[in-house]
Amino acid sequence: MSKLIQVNAEHPEPEIIEQACRILEAGGRVVVPTETVYGIACAPEHIETLYCAKERDRGKPIARLAASLEQVEALGADFGRDGKALAEKYWPGPLTLVLNTPEGTTGFRVPAHEVPLALARAFGRPIALTSANKSGGADATNAQDAFQCLENDVPLFLDSGETSTQVPSTVLLCSANETKILREGAVSAEELKRYTDS
Repeated sequence: MSKLIQVNAEHPEPEIIEQACRILEAGGRVVVPTETVYGIACAPEHIETLYCAKERDRGKPIARLAASLEQVEALGADFGRDGKALAEKYWPGPLTLVLNTPEGTTGFRVPAHEVPLALARAFGRPIALTSANKSGGADATNAQDAFQCLENDVPLFLDSGETSTQVPSTVLLCSANETKILREGAVSAEELKRYTDS
């Protein structure tokens, strides 16, 4: 049976974070807030379960939630020409950087919200994360909306109220040769123009 638990947005209760972490370690899914929209998370090795829960096209990639720049660097990610400077400027924040790693090309984000940061720190490595909705549906900006959509697919929902930004993150491809906006979101193209090739 799914549970929706209130969690302090600024000082997440350690016992709640530990409970969520245990679910991830066991191969389960957890819905967590970020500053933009609510997301559904799992351990990267169980990413297929996110595709199933969201009814998502397997051709669409799923990003990783990280606790810090250092967690991403530990995976051997190549930040390309501008990625390190962008990460240092906008992380934590609503910017996803698509980077090459030894495992393939993956998007990474360090959100400006203590709940997902605490979860990624407790988990010890980046976590697979995508928006907490059915594919093509409206983004969830509160836990209740996510619960109504995914109640039968997720055992634990962490509720810290309405999200603050309510606009998805901007997604940037960062390689050795180019920095390109793949999706404009909370960080505007105008703000990023000094870094991008478009």
